Amino acid sequence: MERVELGWDEFWGNLFRVRHRRSIPGIQHYDDLVADFCIEVLHLKEGNEILDIACGAGDHSVLFAKKGLKVAGFDISSSLIKSAEEHAEVEGASVEFFKGDMREINFEQRFHGAVILSHSFGFFNHEENVLVLQGSYNALCESGTLLLDLMNPYNIPRFQKTWTALKGGFLLSEPHFLEAASGVLKGRPAMYIDIENDRVVLMNQDALSNNDTRMYTALDIRKLLEEVGFAKIELYGENKLPRRPYAASSERMVVVATK
Repeated sequence: MERVELGWDEFWGNLFRVRHRRSIPGIQHYDDLVADFCIEVLHLKEGNEILDIACGAGDHSVLFAKKGLKVAGFDISSSLIKSAEEHAEVEGASVEFFKGDMREINFEQRFHGAVILSHSFGFFNHEENVLVLQGSYNALCESGTLLLDLMNPYNIPRFQKTWTALKGGFLLSEPHFLEAASGVLKGRPAMYIDIENDRVVLMNQDALSNNDTRMYTALDIRKLLEEVGFAKIELYGENKLPRRPYAASSERMVVVATK
């Protein structure tokens, strides 16, 4: 078999974030529960504007739009933005998608709410992670609220090496591992067996180097959000209703910060 290497946009964007994610049983129902949770916790009403940061293939953006919100989706990946636009069109949902770097969010006091879902915070060094929070703060109107849906650093899932059957091939996902000294969850080198094209698809260095995630404790993230300017910070242990208090054993660490 031929061996080829693909970068972040092609490998993670197309194979993992679109094809693999949408193959997960029950993912549509899960996304719907997450969207309902966000709307209630952010106190959003029909016609309010929400910014979906790191929106991926637009699964949550489309649900927000179908539930009556005005939605802007924001992601750095060209392939994911294209998939998101196609998904919105198929679903008949009106969503405005923007391609951009989450460290350079340039909206000013526009949105009633903003979300960073699927533990899509912590991809960069500490200073750059702060830029993400600052840009999110600036994008919110007065009394606007940001929701971060994160892995619980005290209860990180036990990732397993898994093979997933996708149309035309099989995707191998390796386990994450936590580098204790740095507090960084290291990314998963993986490969795709592309049966249709008789090739093995590997991740290139760009793809490998862009999948580490800094784990922040509740104390850390609260301090960062307060330094950025948020006035009120709440913590929950799940991203679904009913609201549950955050604890070391919680499934998630959901942080809600209000200006």
